[in-house]
Amino acid sequence: MKKTAGHGKYRIWLIPALIIGFNCLAFIIVLAISLNKGKKSSPVADGSVSEDTIIEESGDPYGEPEREDEGSAESAVESDAVLSDSFYEEDPIDDRAYSSGYVLLLTSSEADLMIRILDNTGNPASGMEWTARVAKIAESTADPEIESSEPESYDEEFEADDEDGDGVIYLDEMAPGDYNVVVDNGSGIVETSSINIKPKIKYKESSGIRSIVLQESQIDAKVEDTAPDPVEKEAEAESEGEGTESPADINLPQGTLGIDVSKYNKEIDWTRVKASGIDFVIIRAGYRGSSSGVLVEDPYFRQNLAGAKAAGLRIGVYFFTQAINADEAREEAQAVASLVNSSDLSLPVFLDVESSGNSNGGRADPLDTISRTEIVRTFCETAESLGYRAGVYANKTWMNKRLDMSALTPYTKWLAQYRAAGPTYDGDYSIWQYTSSGAVDGISGRVDLDILVK
Repeated sequence: MKKTAGHGKYRIWLIPALIIGFNCLAFIIVLAISLNKGKKSSPVADGSVSEDTIIEESGDPYGEPEREDEGSAESAVESDAVLSDSFYEEDPIDDRAYSSGYVLLLTSSEADLMIRILDNTGNPASGMEWTARVAKIAESTADPEIESSEPESYDEEFEADDEDGDGVIYLDEMAPGDYNVVVDNGSGIVETSSINIKPKIKYKESSGIRSIVLQESQIDAKVEDTAPDPVEKEAEAESEGEGTESPADINLPQGTLGIDVSKYNKEIDWTRVKASGIDFVIIRAGYRGSSSGVLVEDPYFRQNLAGAKAAGLRIGVYFFTQAINADEAREEAQAVASLVNSSDLSLPVFLDVESSGNSNGGRADPLDTISRTEIVRTFCETAESLGYRAGVYANKTWMNKRLDMSALTPYTKWLAQYRAAGPTYDGDYSIWQYTSSGAVDGISGRVDLDILVK
């Protein structure tokens, strides 16, 4: 009986233990189910998105997110361009706005605009057919003080093409104001930017260009100033089967006698020069270094200018170029304008275009005809925009073979050809430099002689 009674007591305590155990098991099951649901509806620990979530949000069994509304991407492109729909013949690739990997860079000095398209290495995006759409924003919509929900309107819109495919488009004679610019390569790559164009002002010596025109004391002139001197010019003429032993043998046409001078002529007695029958002088204002490309003032320019002016000579100036692009040509014209006032000149500002005379080759020597002609044209256009008459100096060979003279028709031509019987150049010219072996009272050594025939 005692054994039976003890066994019954043991079973009574077993019942609460089973109840507690069952409750614990149920709690664990419920907790596990809750955690599993949380994993299916939340990002996983590694930062990715679970497959169930992608399917639920996109409705795509392959886990690809839904695209934006097709119209929204097209609107984004139009919003960036801020121009009329007529500019685009086709919508951008995939009808979506995207980063093209190209950079549109706009720069302007005054009344001009340079549009440059750069690739992801920072180099010009050449070899592509870029078209730029330029739109001048109407003043009423360009004023930031005026709040308006209306889209910007434009006073004028036009297109410009990168005709030579170098990734650069240059525009001049721009009206002042704010502009939007959109470039398109015709294959879906579109970039846009904006810029303010300043009005053209008369060049003043205080402008920034003057600060970068150096003196010869600041450079190595033997390396930088390699423009041919009179002796070298005569030697070059003789190598081409021309040149003369005595200037007196030259058959001169009707005209006015003159000279051109530079530092190579050193000290000049201008009163004696005038008394010898010389009526005009063309003075070298400076040069661009044939090695580094620095701008340098001729060390005798100021005293030559003052002396010739005091003697009553008619005056022109020239600048020896080693520019390798239109930007540098524009800079050279501005450098001349910073050195001499147009009111001091009765003859043009000439760009001296010839070989560098550097045995290692000057920086501009390898230029092709198109590039060299563009440099001369840009120099002349810039000089005239600054209030100067402009022209080009070159010998017969360069005028015939290394320049496109048909593109330089509006400008004065100064021809160098050393030939006793007179020039054989068929083109138009106003001044003939007929020898570099001349002798003039007031100047020691050889000097270039010229005659103004027009």
